[in-house]
Amino acid sequence: MKPMSDTYKYSCSLLLALFTIALCCCKVPAGIAGTSTDKTAPASGAQFLKQVAYIELPGPKGKRFDYLTIDPARNLLFSTHLGAGLLYVIDLKANKLIKTLKDLPGIEGVEIAPDVKKAYTSNWLENKIGVIDLDQMRLIKRIPTESKPDGIAYAPPFHKVYVSDERAHAEAVVDTRRDETVTTLHFASETGNPRYDPVSKRIYVNLQDKNVIAKIDPATGCGICGWRLSRQSWDAARRGASACLTLV
Repeated sequence: MKPMSDTYKYSCSLLLALFTIALCCCKVPAGIAGTSTDKTAPASGAQFLKQVAYIELPGPKGKRFDYLTIDPARNLLFSTHLGAGLLYVIDLKANKLIKTLKDLPGIEGVEIAPDVKKAYTSNWLENKIGVIDLDQMRLIKRIPTESKPDGIAYAPPFHKVYVSDERAHAEAVVDTRRDETVTTLHFASETGNPRYDPVSKRIYVNLQDKNVIAKIDPATGCGICGWRLSRQSWDAARRGASACLTLV
């Protein structure tokens, strides 16, 4: 993720708020959504979200946060405090901070590998991937990467974590059973946020300098192809409209 300006930096004095969707406000009959005769659409200014809780965090004020990840099996929320080098572990049932993991310099991404009971963090100020034992809730290993690890995705059937080494134009691939880097894939672009699709069983990663989404096969470890976001689709995406992908 590219650095954010001070305007967008979070402060710990601002409490981490949880929101719920007011489903009753979003109920629109099929086929008439967006029409002027739709009497069930919410009125202008209707509240779609409402605050239901807040969680106070102990870190320093004025330091930027980054990714959030939920472990649904444990009902835990992981929040990375990039500017402070901290990872917060929050109990979603009690809405309570239960653990603060320290000494994670420049932590950006965090991903859960539930089958091996671990979490992986991307710590860009030290160019390391942190490995956290979820049973003990402690850091157990640091894995070297090339330059500025950022987004992370996990491919469970293959026991592989994919970490975007943004400035190295690469994806580091870590075997979660051994906690070792098994290969590094290089691209002609900075790498952004990777995601795993359980249907196609592929990793998709944003090549952010090229407006391209690359597809990776975890079974072979090779890139398959990519899609270029056309200028028309790019402009549409910036306006909030649906974007189309064109095969490269």
